[in-house]
Amino acid sequence: MKDDYLILNGDCPALNATLPDTEKELAILFLDIRNFTGLMESQPGRSVIQVVRRLFTAFNQIIKNFQGKVVEVAGDNLYAVFGLQSNLRDAANNAYQAAKVMFQTVNLFNEAHDEAFDGGPLEIGVGMHTGKVFVGEFGLEGPAALSVMGLPVNIAARLQAKTKELNNDMLISEDAYLLLEPNGAAFDHQTINLQGISHGQRVRLAGKPYSNSLSLSASQHMDYLLAISG
Repeated sequence: MKDDYLILNGDCPALNATLPDTEKELAILFLDIRNFTGLMESQPGRSVIQVVRRLFTAFNQIIKNFQGKVVEVAGDNLYAVFGLQSNLRDAANNAYQAAKVMFQTVNLFNEAHDEAFDGGPLEIGVGMHTGKVFVGEFGLEGPAALSVMGLPVNIAARLQAKTKELNNDMLISEDAYLLLEPNGAAFDHQTINLQGISHGQRVRLAGKPYSNSLSLSASQHMDYLLAISG
């Protein structure tokens, strides 16, 4: 079966699309919990799943606080968009700030649960990109849900997957980076090839190497609490 298979019969009862797709420039963020398989092998599976659910519940609230929307959660992956109700510059800055708070949340978790996960700190990888996508509502069964599709989505997902290879837990495309408010951060940059993308992508290494969890200062703890309180 071809990957680009199309349903030609518009009367298919399992398909539920309530709104036509519209084009919108959004910031797109993909997040992955690293070493999830290793955790499932070394720790009680039920405990790991409970941890992931607690983290994703916190991540969802953080994303909402920064005017974003979670599109999908699948296993140890989360996919969110920013800018549904704002301009692209605000969307990019909100996505970046949300990512920073999510990293702080993971650091706080590691500080509180170092005995439960003594094989190494729990870590996440984030890929962020901006671009024009198609936004609508779609569902194969049941109520239609938010649907966001387009090449920028694929690029953001590939950037997240590339974080492990580049040993940097947050990769931001140059397009997204140029929209960020000046913050004194001169991130290293590279031009990389992404699987399935024909042209090279210039990216910023905006995170840190894996397995190098940093403690938060008292002021950072306060910034975190203020951020998630909305």
